[in-house]
Amino acid sequence: MKSRVIEGDIVTMDRANPRAAAMAVRGDRIVAVGSVEDARAAAGPDHDTIRYASGTIVPGLIDTHNHMQWTGVQSCLVDLAGARSIADVQEAIRGYAARNPQAAWITSGSGWHIVNLKEQRYPTRQEIDAVCADRPVYLPRVGHAAVANTLALKLAGITKDTPEPDGGKIERDADGVPNGVLMEPPAFEPVARLVPPLSMAQQEGALRDIQKRYHAAGLTGIVDPGMTPDMFAVYQNLWARGELTVRSVLMPLADSSLPVEENLAKLRGMGVRTGFGDSRMKFGAVKLFLDGGASLGTSLMREPYPDERCNCGIQVTPTENFRAIAKACAQLGWSMGVHTVGGKAIDIALDVFEEINEEIPLAPLRFSLIHAYLWPEQRNIRQAKKMGIAVATQCSMQYTFGPLLVKRFGMAMMATATPVRSWLDGGVVVGGGSDSPVTPFEPLLGLWQARTRRIAGTEEPVGKLQAVSGEEALAMYTRDAAFVAFSEHERGVLRPGLLADWTVLSVDPVACEPDALQNARVLATAVGGEVVHAA
Repeated sequence: MKSRVIEGDIVTMDRANPRAAAMAVRGDRIVAVGSVEDARAAAGPDHDTIRYASGTIVPGLIDTHNHMQWTGVQSCLVDLAGARSIADVQEAIRGYAARNPQAAWITSGSGWHIVNLKEQRYPTRQEIDAVCADRPVYLPRVGHAAVANTLALKLAGITKDTPEPDGGKIERDADGVPNGVLMEPPAFEPVARLVPPLSMAQQEGALRDIQKRYHAAGLTGIVDPGMTPDMFAVYQNLWARGELTVRSVLMPLADSSLPVEENLAKLRGMGVRTGFGDSRMKFGAVKLFLDGGASLGTSLMREPYPDERCNCGIQVTPTENFRAIAKACAQLGWSMGVHTVGGKAIDIALDVFEEINEEIPLAPLRFSLIHAYLWPEQRNIRQAKKMGIAVATQCSMQYTFGPLLVKRFGMAMMATATPVRSWLDGGVVVGGGSDSPVTPFEPLLGLWQARTRRIAGTEEPVGKLQAVSGEEALAMYTRDAAFVAFSEHERGVLRPGLLADWTVLSVDPVACEPDALQNARVLATAVGGEVVHAA
């Protein structure tokens, strides 16, 4: 097995040896990190050399909340990402339907946002019917909302007489007739279940292709949350053929739209638990939605939304169901990652975790909060620290949705949203991510935003007291991300014995000025000692 020596400016993220000039790699593992002489001696006389004369080598970047498969399949569906008006949405549907006359359903990708539409609202079923009434149309958005045309609603049995689902909302016109907008899974799952899946070949091709773009962005690993059995099969097929080059930690979904006993039966029947797998693909925590999204007005808040005096958001999973599933996870040895955006959801999650923690210590299981960005209180931070609860945060979400949320909550409130500094100061482990395709998957955006606290369309920081240092930001996508991904024993740090995953950036992300990250480039990416991207 031939060895390699990697030479360049290395930031290892190893507290015992933070900087190095070279590392030796044998197979997929690092065997030495230190001086050039040390690395050459460890590699032996018969070795290859990769010398990075410019840029900085860091541990391979990891995204702790990234729907990679979901991002990949966008290319097979109606692309609404560039839509800037409802007319654009209509034209995209019309064009796709014309190009795909054989498609039984017309379905969009999920990475589109009403904040980008000039009307600042969802299209109605009538507006979708105007361009496609003879086939069902389903337009999901970021996992929390969807629009369906009249035929799709009819096929799902959603009518004027359909009661409001627990944990969801069916928007209606003045006469009480559904207008096509469905908020949160309990409302849109009756339609989603009817949509024919893409073929296995299409799904595999989409996942295979998107990995190239991820490597070009510097990513060597992701945590993909909310997986269904069909989605696991796509990953496993690529893994079995040696085609899964992005290390993937997969989170099975606890489906809030199903009866709690059905969810519990699925958990008990799996026969495996968090951590099962290998360095390329393994099971992560169980994913559960407790509330919705802030940009949708469905995150569960302690106080009503300022612009909706009677709306505090939506609790997607009732507390008693959440408690039962969380306790079952702890009893069976599963970890849990719970989607909590609003403060009230954060309160409920941590209070339930505390109840369980009295009987079953949660620290070894590494339960986590996902998002948790709209105003966790100091008591929440203390609770998380005490129980070893980690946080998967997305600074790119603060950047993307910041302007909308400033309009809704005001600049002073947004200055304390996504409080990464507070979580870190409280001793909580924070992993960085993107929630792609909700926001861009490029980790350099998250690294830059975590340090600058800028939001789209502004030149000044919003909440600069919550900014973090260069080393802290990089840790969120390396050392601490590996912890959140149950993988700190094998990656996240450049150290002998660990996997040889590295990313080369055009700037030193620890020492550079924060704004230098805005135009930084990825020069190379390697997974298991093999270069998978070179600029």
